[in-house]
Amino acid sequence: MGLSDIFIDVEGLPEGPYGFCQLLFLLLAYGYILFQASNMISNGSELLLLVPSLAGLVGSCVLPVLGAVPDGAIVLFSGMGPDAQEQLAVGVGALAGSTTMLLTIPWFLSVYAGRVDIDSDGDCVYKVPKIDGMKSTLFEMGVQPHEDVRVGAQIMMITSLSYLLIQVPASYLHGPTDEVAAGEQKWALAAMVVCVLAFILYLVYQYHVSQTSDEDAGLFLKVDAVVVEKIKKGEISLLAVMSSFVKDGPVSESTPLNRTAHYPRLEKILKPFFVLYDESGDGKIDRRELTLVLRDLGITLNFDEVNDRFDKYDTNSDGHINLQEFVQGMSELMDDPAAREAIAKAGSKETTDEEEPEEMPEDFMHLPPEEQQRRVLMRSFYMMGLGTALVLLFSDPMVDVLSEFGKRINVPPFYVSFILAPLASNASELIASYNYALKKTRNSITISLTALEGAGSMNNTFCLGVFMVLIYAKRLAWQYTAETISILFVQFAVGLLALIPVQRVYLACFVLLVYPIALGLVAGLEAAGFD
Repeated sequence: MGLSDIFIDVEGLPEGPYGFCQLLFLLLAYGYILFQASNMISNGSELLLLVPSLAGLVGSCVLPVLGAVPDGAIVLFSGMGPDAQEQLAVGVGALAGSTTMLLTIPWFLSVYAGRVDIDSDGDCVYKVPKIDGMKSTLFEMGVQPHEDVRVGAQIMMITSLSYLLIQVPASYLHGPTDEVAAGEQKWALAAMVVCVLAFILYLVYQYHVSQTSDEDAGLFLKVDAVVVEKIKKGEISLLAVMSSFVKDGPVSESTPLNRTAHYPRLEKILKPFFVLYDESGDGKIDRRELTLVLRDLGITLNFDEVNDRFDKYDTNSDGHINLQEFVQGMSELMDDPAAREAIAKAGSKETTDEEEPEEMPEDFMHLPPEEQQRRVLMRSFYMMGLGTALVLLFSDPMVDVLSEFGKRINVPPFYVSFILAPLASNASELIASYNYALKKTRNSITISLTALEGAGSMNNTFCLGVFMVLIYAKRLAWQYTAETISILFVQFAVGLLALIPVQRVYLACFVLLVYPIALGLVAGLEAAGFD
């Protein structure tokens, strides 16, 4: 009994409405499982960003690869069965649909969600938008991401040219499928080698950027945003994150934190919590508010001790602690052995339900920082492992369901997979990019758009490389001229628009229109006789 025998044979389902309902149920069930598995992979890999020693490697290499695993699995299993040549259309549809969907719908939603006013000089004003009305929204509002988005667009367009290595020779080969497949063998091998090299070079480049870029680079923006989100959700404590930043060396008057490389990032992470404790909203923390900070960290001081610590943090002696002084003071606190011991002891005490917010896992929030980091790693590997296992397990039956669904409704499996497969494998990326953009900052829109471009580049290297392995190893034929033209059209259309520094909302509308145009392009080219 093989692994595939545990799943229902969709070809054996009865004809008629009853069998179709069963097939639809399987489609929804497998799709939901793949969606949850993709979320587990994404959330698990993001947890690794909370470990500073791994953040550069994870953000530059691990996240892009794991994000491409669901699409890669569907592509792989589409060419593994006995009718691989026929089912390969499902894999092509998943690849084309993933690329097209990620570069159009979430791109439009991100720009629309992150839109702000554009001033007379053509620059975005990152304040509360004042412009109303549809016409004003379309032409006088938009986003202005960092240079990373334009670089990502160029990389995406360059890597998309790898399709031509198999498509150009395939355009000149005609005849029976077996003869076409034989003629494409050497070109498939060449394309496979190029995709593997491009994949490796892309990851090496991303890692190099993560090690050499300044604190405002796209990777650090992503890491810091994830850290703040995880702290707010209670998946790790503020103490554990701060302690990892100051672990490299002591912070003293002679070498204050604001002279080190970590200060800008630590300030970004601490700013939301500074605002939280700044109950008066005046951009300053007074003595009573500092007492609340220390109490929540588990440090109990008497009146005189609080005053002494306040005076120490208030470096300009104006009677308040501003954000810069708050960051400096908190970093010094983490370097104070007595304070760390007090926090660790407070963390080991049992707490009641009334004392602890429900969203904060008890096994994480009240542990010493080092133990929290260890638990983060364990949970991350568990989520990524289980998510990957589910993707590998359910991708094969999902391919069968998509293929059979197309037969039942008399629609080619390519179109079914083009529309439905990304809903299961890429919905989490759509939601994440939209949520980041809602913050309406230049950093957040940069995170949103570069993530989408990165997904396109991974499809051009990792997923297409999997395809070429199948074409070469199983002697299959690449007969997807219309689909290839559509994929290239999408990436160059969106990539060229992404080179524009200020993305106005009307440009995002054009990007959204690329989705139906791409689908119509495939249908039109096939009707014109292209394979």
